[in-house]
Amino acid sequence: MDRSGDRKGTPRPEHPQPQCVREVWLNLNGEWEFEFDDADTGLADSWESGAASEEAASLSRGLLTPRPFGRRIVVPFPFQAALSGIGDTGFHDIMWYRREFEVPADFADRRVLLHFGAVDYAAQVWLNGRELGSHRGGHVPFTFEITDALQAGANALVLRVVDTQSADPPRGKQSTARESKGIFYTRTSGIWQTVWLEGVGRTYIKRFRMAPSIEAQALDLEFEVEGPPGWRIESVVSGEGAPVAMQQTAVGQTRATITIPDARLWSPEAPNLYDISFTLRVGNQELDRVSSYFGLRKVSVAGNRLLLNDEPCFQRLVLDQGYWPDGIMTAPSDAALRHDVEMARRFGFNGARKHQKVEDPRWLYWADRLGFLVWGEMASAFAFTPESCERFEQEWASAVERDYNHPCVVMWTPFNESWGLTGIGEGVAQQRFVEQVYHLTKRLDPHRPVCDNSGLEHVLTDIADIHDYAERGDEFRARWEQFTREHYRQYPYDGNEPPSFFVTGKSYTGQPLLISEYGGITLRGFEAPEGLEHMGYGTHMDDEASYLGRYRDITCAMQEIEAVQGFCYTQLADTEQEVNGVMTADRRPKLAPEKLAEINRRR
Repeated sequence: MDRSGDRKGTPRPEHPQPQCVREVWLNLNGEWEFEFDDADTGLADSWESGAASEEAASLSRGLLTPRPFGRRIVVPFPFQAALSGIGDTGFHDIMWYRREFEVPADFADRRVLLHFGAVDYAAQVWLNGRELGSHRGGHVPFTFEITDALQAGANALVLRVVDTQSADPPRGKQSTARESKGIFYTRTSGIWQTVWLEGVGRTYIKRFRMAPSIEAQALDLEFEVEGPPGWRIESVVSGEGAPVAMQQTAVGQTRATITIPDARLWSPEAPNLYDISFTLRVGNQELDRVSSYFGLRKVSVAGNRLLLNDEPCFQRLVLDQGYWPDGIMTAPSDAALRHDVEMARRFGFNGARKHQKVEDPRWLYWADRLGFLVWGEMASAFAFTPESCERFEQEWASAVERDYNHPCVVMWTPFNESWGLTGIGEGVAQQRFVEQVYHLTKRLDPHRPVCDNSGLEHVLTDIADIHDYAERGDEFRARWEQFTREHYRQYPYDGNEPPSFFVTGKSYTGQPLLISEYGGITLRGFEAPEGLEHMGYGTHMDDEASYLGRYRDITCAMQEIEAVQGFCYTQLADTEQEVNGVMTADRRPKLAPEKLAEINRRR
């Protein structure tokens, strides 16, 4: 049963993970009790039970009911966001959440899973006073099985979240100062993606991976099942509502291949998707059923060319920060996520580099559905320490695992501009860490290329990309028309001492070249919000005609340079004080999308 709208006015009511859907689920978004814990007394005062310190002893004897926290917050919006109902952008490193729920009758005789889409940064979770566990990592999901901790009637769920300004955790574009400035924006703390319950079988499919093969017109499947042995899995593929293929695994088998007759490939021009269902059985008894979807496509590198389905694919990307004025890193609605993809396509972009953020799976869902290439990028830490490396690697692995099945994802980008890798140009430890993360990514996903360190100072990479904010097309031609195997060490940049294209001891070996940040053109009349210092790149353009003139000049130059295999324009939408988007922060186009699209689609 779809429980997305059981509570009137539930924000973000849609299923949060469209690649893994079961019929029995319950959305826990909406109003929660909330409290800041600036003095860090909550644990000592037994806030996990909902009681104040003077009540704790009586509560433990069952004499009092839990006291609600003093504030209310609308989940899944962070407390800094206006949509949370709080809108406090001050520093509050520790916060607590509490809400009660009842488990619907159709969850009976099932295991119950509690899912958090993302909580920034470190969370401890209790249910009915029993600690379920903890999780660290602000951009990735986590799950607890809560079956044994549930009770009849109301259940009390409590979270304690810690989000400090330390440089060790991956934080991306979140400012460590109270105010936003430059390329850093308002922080996101606490719950910022959907919380939900899911009913599964006593034996259930815990995880599945889908790897398409266009040569074999087939899908390779890998399953992880929670529960005793003796099961088998039936996989049914449907296209346009009709079954087209079926495969049954042998008892206990965790791998299978299902052939797709007359397969239709996925691409931005033809985003063909297939539905697939997995049914887990023991004998004739159905124990679990999951619905998903996939696209058959291949991403590869051949010499200095990027290929999609074995054909050259010029990537016309746009930098997408994924911030909203009223929700910060949480989109106000599923429609807003879809709108961003649709508008980017209208502007003539065929993909996005999702910048310094592991985006909501619903955005990836719309990229899959609408045909939109995605570079998956990790938020950066801002220190290079053993602790920061451990945290980064753990969270990045979880991000790759979460998004592995999305056909839209065509590149993994763990690092950006050496953030969190200070000294990498000569630093052996930093370089070895990048190599380690590259190999980890390849081990988790051997089917996609990896851009190790977007923009500069490459160490071990499948592509060579650079960030270049030149304002004239002839500057791009001078730098990149003669790009050869020997032209890798440095490039001229605004007359200043240039950064290294590769680190010392490493060199270009013929990988595809992309200009993965450029432009950032600002248009007069679209200024930073009041109280924030305007931030843009280069000379401001006075009107649409001058804007389009510069855009045409620099973009056509890259399209005409044979060595360049794609570009990424900065950026899709204004982000707080950084007002160089093709749309405003509230997603109003600054100029006619069709005029930009005409330029973008020349190659």
